Amino acid sequence: MRILAVVYCLPPLLVPAAMCYLKLILGLRQHGVEVEAVAIRPETFAAPLEGLEDPSLMQLLPSDLTVHWVRSPETHPVVRFLKRSDAVQRGLYRVFEPRKREWTFAARRVLSQLDLSRFDVVLTCSQPHANHLLGLTIQEWTGLPWVAYFSDPWSGNPYARNTSARVRAYHRELEMRVLKGADRVLFTSPEMERQARSAFPELLRDKTGVVPHGYVPEWYDLAHPALPPAGPLRILHTGHFYGPRTPAPLLRALEQLAGSRDLAGRSRFMFYGSFPVGEEDHLRETGLDAFIDVHGPVPYLDSLALMRGSDLLLVMDAALKDAGESVFLPSKLVDYLGSGKPIIAITPRQGATARVVEEVGGVMCNVDQEAIRSTFDRVLSGDLPAAPDPTRAARYDHVQVAAGLLEHLRAAEMAHARPDVSRI
Repeated sequence: MRILAVVYCLPPLLVPAAMCYLKLILGLRQHGVEVEAVAIRPETFAAPLEGLEDPSLMQLLPSDLTVHWVRSPETHPVVRFLKRSDAVQRGLYRVFEPRKREWTFAARRVLSQLDLSRFDVVLTCSQPHANHLLGLTIQEWTGLPWVAYFSDPWSGNPYARNTSARVRAYHRELEMRVLKGADRVLFTSPEMERQARSAFPELLRDKTGVVPHGYVPEWYDLAHPALPPAGPLRILHTGHFYGPRTPAPLLRALEQLAGSRDLAGRSRFMFYGSFPVGEEDHLRETGLDAFIDVHGPVPYLDSLALMRGSDLLLVMDAALKDAGESVFLPSKLVDYLGSGKPIIAITPRQGATARVVEEVGGVMCNVDQEAIRSTFDRVLSGDLPAAPDPTRAARYDHVQVAAGLLEHLRAAEMAHARPDVSRI
């Protein structure tokens, strides 16, 4: 089987999606599947933060992997200007929405030069959701079987940035076209699958599935950064805080706990990634910086080595806006599973993170200051969580994950009458 995977980003970009889709590609190759990818040239990536390129990741990209690199216009000064103006909302939303839509126009030109008849199935992966519009294009051109894979909800995302009613309606219209056109629609969690099937029952009947994030066991020994000497309990959080995902509930709880016990002598919290400036100032003002260290992003392989060298790993989800369940499965949680270290999850009680931690082992507490304070009071008194059960964690090995994806790819191919495709 030969797959064309539209992924938008790959190494050396140091963003979660790049690593998630590389793992899928590597896993499929382990099963004998030929994969070619479509991705943007890293130098044309409009990065939201500094330090989001990691040259060391190129060692993970197979030298024989064919990548059709696309020069995205997103860094062009005119494009940047237009996206900063309110003209996007008023008149240009069909050009720039959904997010990263502009790269798809350049990608279409690259795709038009390929012999698409060589491929058995097209796989489009989001984020960004604009990738799926390329699936629609290829289907229109060729009629090839198409699998659309979602790592986040689209129009049903409770944390999506505020837009006008007109733009929201446009997003839903595009999403419905994608869901109707794709032969299989996959999600990273059962919770997200349920949400989508509830919102679009007719469009998604009998063609959905779940393919979670994965980890690569061999990667954890590829980097060995210096770690602090043994002593206080080392509690690590990797990844960025943004939008509704904030460290504030944890910091308020630790501030309260520090009034009754010596946290500096018992613990060392280490955060690697973007951190809210106001909260970093608060650490210094309150003295919490005596046991909380904040660092910028580190190379991906170094982050895996830091996991191996820590005593506890921390994942923090955003609080739910409404009653229900959290549909998001953080890719860093799955990376944590691969390290074999104990996990503490600050997460809504109903949702993907809570389910996974309950399945493999770890400690959960709600996104609530008192619950967090109580949890860390117990942990710092010696009631440490157990390490993840290795047998259950192995379900997220990238080779096993890819086996599940391959079943869906084959199902799409078998259910779809293959057309006679000519070179475009």
